[in-house]
Order: sequence, then C-alpha cells, then structure tokens
Amino acid sequence: MKTRTKVILSTLLALLLLAATIAAGLNAVFTVTYIRTDFATFSAEGNRDAAQLSEELDKFVGKSTTFLDLDKVRETVEKYPHFVIEHIGKKFPSTVELSLSERREEYAFEKDGKYAFLDAEGKFLTEGNPDLTNRAGGQNILLTGFSLSILPGGEVEGRYFPELLTVMETFKRSLPGIRANVLSVELDLGTTDLKNVIFRIRMKEGVMIVIHAPSRFPAEKAAMAISDYLALKDEERLFGLITAYETVDGELRSAYSRQDLSN
Repeated sequence: MKTRTKVILSTLLALLLLAATIAAGLNAVFTVTYIRTDFATFSAEGNRDAAQLSEELDKFVGKSTTFLDLDKVRETVEKYPHFVIEHIGKKFPSTVELSLSERREEYAFEKDGKYAFLDAEGKFLTEGNPDLTNRAGGQNILLTGFSLSILPGGEVEGRYFPELLTVMETFKRSLPGIRANVLSVELDLGTTDLKNVIFRIRMKEGVMIVIHAPSRFPAEKAAMAISDYLALKDEERLFGLITAYETVDGELRSAYSRQDLSN
C-alpha cells in the first residue's frame, strides 16, 4: 500500500509540475506586447480622454494573453463614460484589440443644483456639470418638468421620457442636427386628464412646438409638427406656435399660429 501511495503522490506531483510548466510556457509565449485601440472621436475632450485611456490600458502590457481577464480591461474603459466599447478581444499571440466610439452628449436635466448629461439615446453620461455646454460645441437640450431616475448601467427612466425620445427621434429624421434646432423640452402634466399633458418644445429661432397628449401617437404628431416647422419661411420661424393634437373624432392634426411667445 505504501508503494502504491508513493506512486500516486509521485504521479500527482508530476502532473502539477507539468501543468506549471505548461502555464509558464504559455505565459512566456503568449504575453501581451501591444494594446491596439481604435478610437472614433469628434471632440477635443474626446481626443484627450483617448490619450489618457491609452496610457491606462498600457498597464496590461506584459500580462499573459491567455489568462488576461477582458472584464478588467472593460472596467478600465468604463472609467471614461463618454466611450462605448464596440469591440474587444484578444488576437493571439500578443495583442488585445479594442474599438471605442465617443458617445454624443445631447440632453441635460437639473440635478442637485447642476446638470446631468444624457447621450443621444437618452442614456446617462455624467453629472455635476456646471452648465449646458456640449463638449462638441453649443449646448445640450434642456429637459424640464421630467422626473428622471438614473438606473444601474446608465439607463434612465421617468414618466413620459420614452415618448420624449420617440418625438426627438422623429425630429432627427427631418433635421440635420437636433441640437442645432431644439433648445429645450418642457413636460407639463396639466391635470390628471391625459389629454391635458403636453410637451413644449422651444426651437432655437423662436417657434414653440406643442404636442398634446404625447402618450398617444407621439411619432405621428411629431412628424406633422416638424413638417409644419420646415414649411415655415425663415422670418416665420422667429415667433409663433405649432400645435399637434388629436381631435375628438380621433383625427390627428397640426396647425401654425402667428403668436408672439417672447414673453
């Protein structure tokens, strides 16, 4: 029995030594020597973030390609919320590849006396911003009247927030740049009657677009309103009101009236 036990122990020791040797060999042969990161940026701040992130990613050089945990690489990228990972992977024997794109700031809402920024898809980016300034120039679209909550993972929820995004996506199909035309969106809950809920959308030139009962046919009402807006002459866009609504008969309509809304 003693001899058999010695044989078993010797075999186990040999297997452990073999495994250690193989692991050491893999680590020696498959070692990260290059972090290849392709950045798609559009702002000066994005370029600076890209340079800093590249330096941080260099800490993975010299690690074992085989045993490198890509979740650790993801955690490093997530320190820079303006970047989203389009691709991440290993290219043996010695390269880690990443493709990152800069997320576009688009919306803002007041939070704790400053502003939280959301991207073009309505997902959370940053908070604590002192003003509405967009990192690519101009200002973000100010959202007022909405009660928004930031969820884990950057999702944002709030009453009538999905309808807002639907309206804005509809606008984007007709406008060359949403921030170039829209200054702010106000949610007015009115009374408990859903028919009295409205979106007040202030356009940069001066026109106000009002969408009544946005929980019903928001895309259709938005399409009618933006069509009326685009049909206006330049001087007509300096003032006036465009309303999109549903009649008591269920017909969708929009109309423009020459009202001075400067006060």
